[in-house]
Formats: sequence, structure tokens, C-alpha cells
Amino acid sequence: MGLFSKKPAICTVCKKETKHKHKAKKEWYVESPLCGDCYMDKMKESYDSNIKAKCVVCGKQSKITDLWEPRWQWDMKGLLCKTCFDNKEADFKTKKEFCVLCNKKMGFIRYNPKPEWKIKGQLCRVCWDEQKAKNS
Repeated sequence: MGLFSKKPAICTVCKKETKHKHKAKKEWYVESPLCGDCYMDKMKESYDSNIKAKCVVCGKQSKITDLWEPRWQWDMKGLLCKTCFDNKEADFKTKKEFCVLCNKKMGFIRYNPKPEWKIKGQLCRVCWDEQKAKNS
């Protein structure tokens, strides 16, 4: 082994051993490292689909310039069409501004439910105290 020798890596797509590691682009949604063949395949797919892509929610195919990138808070990968983006945005806004259980408009202080309660959204103080008493 030389001073600058590279250790072989395993390609995440085809599971072959490769000496030269290729780093996948983030828009491919594939883990790195890639072998040369898989890297070229992903590059061709990216180039071919660069003109059109599908919405991850409804599957509608449209120009990539007409698709929207989801907000980081939504924890999604892929692109959304305008209608799906607007629906997701409205849903996110209501979950953020109103209590999920009683639909009361929330003030400055908001409460996040515990994971074992399996509630998505935020709670007001009264509903949080009720859930705590009920699940304790």
C-alpha cells in the first residue's frame, strides 16, 4: 500500500467494488459513492428528465421550471406542481396557526405534542394539559 493509495468502495446502486468513487448529485436522491457505470446512468437520466419531471404528490408531469421545491419543514424529497404546493402550504399554515384538537387560534406560546401521542401539529395549552392527563 502506497501513501496515496485509495481503498476500494462499494457502489450503493449495483453493489460492485470500485476504486474511483463518484459523488452523486443531491437532486438524484441517491447515496454516494457510485461506480462509473452507475454515475453515467444517473447522469443520462438526469439529462433526459431535465426537460420534464413528475410531481411527487399527484404524479402530474410538467416542465421542471413549472415545479416547486418543497419547504424544508415538510421533510419531502422531489418537486411539487403549483396546486400541490399550495395545498401543502395551506395545510402547513393551519397546523402552525391553529390548535389541531380544538381549532383555537394560537398565541405566541405553542406546545408540541409528545411523539407517543401520535398527533401531527401543535396544541394550545389547554389541549396539551388534557392530553398529558389522559396519557399519563
